Amino acid sequence: MKIKVFCLIIFYMSVTCVSSVAQAYLTVKDYQLLKMDIASTKPFESFSRISTSCSNDYLLKELTRASMTAGLLWGRHALGIHTSHYGYSKYGELTSSLAYSVKLGAKIALGIRFHYIFQHVDHYESQHSVTFDFSMYAQVSRKLSFAIELYNPARLKYGLTGNTVIPMRFTVATLYEYGEKLLFSVKIFKELPGMFDVSAMCCYHPRDVVYLSVALSLHYVECGVMIRCRQLYFSAQIKCNYNLGFVPEAGILYQLPRKLKVGN
Repeated sequence: MKIKVFCLIIFYMSVTCVSSVAQAYLTVKDYQLLKMDIASTKPFESFSRISTSCSNDYLLKELTRASMTAGLLWGRHALGIHTSHYGYSKYGELTSSLAYSVKLGAKIALGIRFHYIFQHVDHYESQHSVTFDFSMYAQVSRKLSFAIELYNPARLKYGLTGNTVIPMRFTVATLYEYGEKLLFSVKIFKELPGMFDVSAMCCYHPRDVVYLSVALSLHYVECGVMIRCRQLYFSAQIKCNYNLGFVPEAGILYQLPRKLKVGN
């Protein structure tokens, strides 16, 4: 509960400190890229933003995730800051990430993201770990694009010098834009060792203030909606894991100007 309140307070303070007026609104492609959460896609987004969200795995309070993210764009560059906590007071994992990505020309971008992982369990010694991921995004044509991400390619270990290797994760995603209001995507995900998944998603932007999404994978089905009110976006989604149950999530996003002014 304290973490949720803290995220909401920081989010409110950040919003009230911004006086500039944004110049554009979220597109259906922005909506999909936000869901994809790959560092190299950020320079292709339409605006800077800050956001906070909270989700609950399988309706268990012990499996709650609270997070806050900031994404800043300037020129060909993008900087991302993210922090999240998963678990509860007696057990949990706090992850803080710093990402940087840059456009190489008009159609390709590279990104790197560093992660600090803090794991705590009552009556046991806490564990500190670090890792990183590397990604690439390419706009093949006006409608078609793809992204590749490799998490922990150096096979770093939990606790820095521990015996357990942090899982390596490989993600490949393809996006196809059908006009300005409809987008289809397919994502392949593999964790080594661990889960393999293939998912397909459709994002639809029927009205200026409404965004809808539906996803189907080997492990779950998901529905989501986002509603815009000026520069504020309110989102909600529900995921149903075929074996484990429901995962509800709610979030708020505030849109910042694409080019932020520094100083007076």
